[in-house]
Amino acid sequence: MRRTKPAATVILSGLVMAFAIAGLVAALHSPLFLVRVVEVSDQPLDSPLDPREVSELAAVPLATTSLFSLDLKSIEKRLLSNQWVRDVVLTKRFPQTLAIQVIYRQPVALLQGRQGVLKYVDGDGSLFGPVTLRGRSDLPLIHGLPQGAAGEKLLLQAVEALRSWAAHSWKTANQVSQLVWDEEEGFTAWTAFEPSYRVSVILGPDVGSEATPELFTRIDAVFQYSVSRSIPVRQIYADANKKIVVRTARRS
Repeated sequence: MRRTKPAATVILSGLVMAFAIAGLVAALHSPLFLVRVVEVSDQPLDSPLDPREVSELAAVPLATTSLFSLDLKSIEKRLLSNQWVRDVVLTKRFPQTLAIQVIYRQPVALLQGRQGVLKYVDGDGSLFGPVTLRGRSDLPLIHGLPQGAAGEKLLLQAVEALRSWAAHSWKTANQVSQLVWDEEEGFTAWTAFEPSYRVSVILGPDVGSEATPELFTRIDAVFQYSVSRSIPVRQIYADANKKIVVRTARRS
């Protein structure tokens, strides 16, 4: 009797496993688990893709593939092929739904290349595009950068400068419209001072360095002082290692 129990246990375990495998196979081929619904999560109002475009890009096989065996990596790869898509979250919701959440790149500026081609720039300094009418229209324009590794380094400096400017600026006084690179003067920012005035701020070649936040704080003080006393500023010469010089404009 003592030898019979282990044998019976083995047989019983084998039967349980066989039934489990049979059940799994049946589930994989059951029409109850065929993918029939693709659910795209709520998109932002200014989303570069609408839910229909996301679904078409995902190309999920409907009514032919079980949710169990659905190849998520292929779907993710197709979605990431769009340059606007930064990341994707795919969730299987049994019995018949695949949920898609798309995380988009957030442009912080536009880069104009030597040939006049426009590309979006994200917070990491990565380029993507193409530029569309659906994108933001109030992004600052970066241009004049050289090509190659030197241009890539300067682009990172420009992005860091824009981030620092936004963190240390008086919003109503200076909104950067352009950030221009020049071999002699370095970066020059064009900002809105008053509706009838545009101010050029010569920042120099070291913008984006550790001294940049202090520099923008000083520039901001100049803007606030000028506005409080109705002084029409035309140009500001600023550098992390130099005094700030202000050139005013004549009122007509």
